[in-house]
Amino acid sequence: MGRARNRKKARRQAGNGARQTRRSSPAEATAAQALQQAAAGLQAWSQEITRREGQEVAARRVWCSGREPVPAEIPPWPEGSVGARFFSGMQVQQARQAPCLLTADIPGDGVITASPAHWNVAACALIRAVIFDGLAIDHPIVSRLACVLTPIAEAELAYGEAIEDWLHRGGRELDEDEPEFPELDGPVFLLGGSALIDAVWAVVGEDPLSEVLRVMLPVLERAVPGRAGRNVADALIGAFATHYRCELPGDADVLAQIRRPNSGDALENLVAAGTVPAQDILRLGLMVLSALAELCRSDSVSVIGQEA
Repeated sequence: MGRARNRKKARRQAGNGARQTRRSSPAEATAAQALQQAAAGLQAWSQEITRREGQEVAARRVWCSGREPVPAEIPPWPEGSVGARFFSGMQVQQARQAPCLLTADIPGDGVITASPAHWNVAACALIRAVIFDGLAIDHPIVSRLACVLTPIAEAELAYGEAIEDWLHRGGRELDEDEPEFPELDGPVFLLGGSALIDAVWAVVGEDPLSEVLRVMLPVLERAVPGRAGRNVADALIGAFATHYRCELPGDADVLAQIRRPNSGDALENLVAAGTVPAQDILRLGLMVLSALAELCRSDSVSVIGQEA
């Protein structure tokens, strides 16, 4: 159910052809080499995922005195409801497995900043805190952890600009050194490019964007006082539209009216537009996620008609 993603998925193709005795043509040799390179790339990616998962497991146990975290409880939601969509999101599910900040043995700031695995655990713990554990952004533990991750978020945003410049200059073709950053563990990505996108997907469902915006705007204006709620809404919908097809009646008009971002990360877009300074982006993202989570605690199939 729901809108279809635009993201392309790698698919593995295998075949058991008969052994050939004739000499391969140059074209066949090139194709075979390409298949070997693709297989090697997939194997390397699988090994990298396994390595990262192992590091994250070890890091979570550091936060929990050597044990696995106790997952947050999720109330049952009717199939197809807004609540079911929201709480089935991949990043929300990952955050559910993160340490609870109220009981965690949080490592020192230096331990966290030194390891991408700890960045990941910290970001997921913050997401859990505002979605499941009812902690506000001004809670001392939440505030402290957001402060620890802020320099990392700033470095992550700087990396995003550097990689765009590298690509624009043809760095790959010129064999220039590519900027590096463990972006899959970056707090901006985990919050703005994953958790918030999942939340917007839950809010949008199968409804036209114009109707969804009518519900979202007052929610966002209350969540981020002093900020332009419309700018935040545009950044969320714009990032969402880079991941999902928006083809219902009126969707094209909505997308034409907002500033279309280049990034599928809502927080990155807000910083790039000058709406929010980099040092404040994690706090704002957590406030927005908390507000959307409350909007999604619904048995209804749609947020339309839930205006307060």
